[in-house]
Amino acid sequence: MPEKRDSPPAAEETVAKRQRVDCDDSVMEDVLSPATMDDATGSCPCEVKYPSTQHFNARCGIQRSIALAAAHIGFESTSPQVMESFTGLIEAYLESIIEETKRLAIASRREHPIPSDFENMLKRYNLPISSLLPHLRNPMSIDPTPNFVQTHDGHKSSEFKPLPLLGSELSGQADKDAKPYIPSSFPDFPSKHTYKFTPQEDTRSRDSKKIREEAALNAQQGEDALRRLVRASKMRKQKEAKTLVERDNQGKERFRLWESTMKRFMGGNSKDVATGQVEIADHSMIVNGDVAFSRKDVSRTVQRSATVPGKGP
Repeated sequence: MPEKRDSPPAAEETVAKRQRVDCDDSVMEDVLSPATMDDATGSCPCEVKYPSTQHFNARCGIQRSIALAAAHIGFESTSPQVMESFTGLIEAYLESIIEETKRLAIASRREHPIPSDFENMLKRYNLPISSLLPHLRNPMSIDPTPNFVQTHDGHKSSEFKPLPLLGSELSGQADKDAKPYIPSSFPDFPSKHTYKFTPQEDTRSRDSKKIREEAALNAQQGEDALRRLVRASKMRKQKEAKTLVERDNQGKERFRLWESTMKRFMGGNSKDVATGQVEIADHSMIVNGDVAFSRKDVSRTVQRSATVPGKGP
């Protein structure tokens, strides 16, 4: 019986499996673990991307504080395992403090903790307030803020400087030059009307005589406008009446006689009367626009009789 041939060796997996990453707090431990850093360094360090989350930023801040404290004591470097251990201890300590403070606030029916809740939390962990006094002063020396030297290139500044859009009257360059405390590196001021009130000359007249003249002129103009309005309405009514009476011959004759009689009573020139150029609406009523001459309502005084009508005493 022939022997069976051995099966060919299984092909090695060429594609490495991707490490499973959860969306909890273990993300930072997987990303910052030494094994992950070694794999990233061996393959391609340019492809390593750290998640920019709130937990990541807080964890980096804690590790930076640990590194500064270790450098202040005298340590030059730390291993990743020691850094992770210190970070875990600090996170657990802060988490217990925050949870206890929040529990005391919720027990008092408050949404946010107050200083008394923090004080009660310290008493629960047997931490006196006097133990916090040494930590108010930072033992590490703070380096002064570096002074940056400003370099000005005259050729480039004159070449790329835009042309002024406003004249010297509206430009804010004079205000900027008058304030020496403003750094020269600051941009130019905008026009003055953007941050200052523009004074305007009051052209109104203060003379009482001119004011009375203007009031009289306005009253006269209003009176003329009312007169023209009444004249137009009267002319329209006359045209409508003339149209109605001219439908029959008798009415047309009566209207002609009435019109000729009214023209003679108004006393126009004989030439105008003959040609019919006199307009009755020109002699309309006089309209006065003053308030003193406006129409007033007459108060009606009704005397009620003491006895009811229809009934005897």
